[in-house]
Amino acid sequence: MFEVVFFDLDDTLYPKSSGFMQQISINISRWVTEVLGYPPDQAQAIRKRWRDQYGTALRGMMEEKVPFDQDEFFRFVHDFPLDSMIPDYSVRQMLANMPMRKAVLTNSNVEHAERVLNHLKIQDCFEKIIDIKALNFVNKPWPAAYELALNMMGGIAPNKAMLVEDSAANTRTAKAMGMTTVLVDCPPSNDADHFVDHVNQVHHLILKLQ
Repeated sequence: MFEVVFFDLDDTLYPKSSGFMQQISINISRWVTEVLGYPPDQAQAIRKRWRDQYGTALRGMMEEKVPFDQDEFFRFVHDFPLDSMIPDYSVRQMLANMPMRKAVLTNSNVEHAERVLNHLKIQDCFEKIIDIKALNFVNKPWPAAYELALNMMGGIAPNKAMLVEDSAANTRTAKAMGMTTVLVDCPPSNDADHFVDHVNQVHHLILKLQ
């Protein structure tokens, strides 16, 4: 049924309860203050506006012509230990049992993705990491990001692809394009086709759909 399953990285392949995305958000706000020079009381609002308007703060800075070094930005916002991120064998087992092609599709950079996947001991479960640089800095949820990802996997038709995510904004666009969408640890809504409590349930869901 599905030729490829795209997995988001952060807050999808590990639980939201880990708090790592909150730490990334805090670090982005720090970047806005410490590097870009905005007042601390405005940093969080600026970060949120960029995310809401453009999908990511990175894209917001690029669209609004804010001068910054992209690699420095990624190093800054991902500078935190992963010690409390516990590898979950059930996730590895689930991925190993899935016969279809699998790729990570992330708005982050490949260095962060590799670091997290290696820590989780699941990097070898994926055929490809499609990061923001591979997408030419066109991020989810823009349709062009999904079109590029499908092309990078060999021109897969949207109806032959599944997207597993934690962001309703990201699944909303993919669903409209014809991809089958799954939200992890999110309340049911019209933003996705299916909902699971934990990413390790995705293969079971696919078996039910076949």
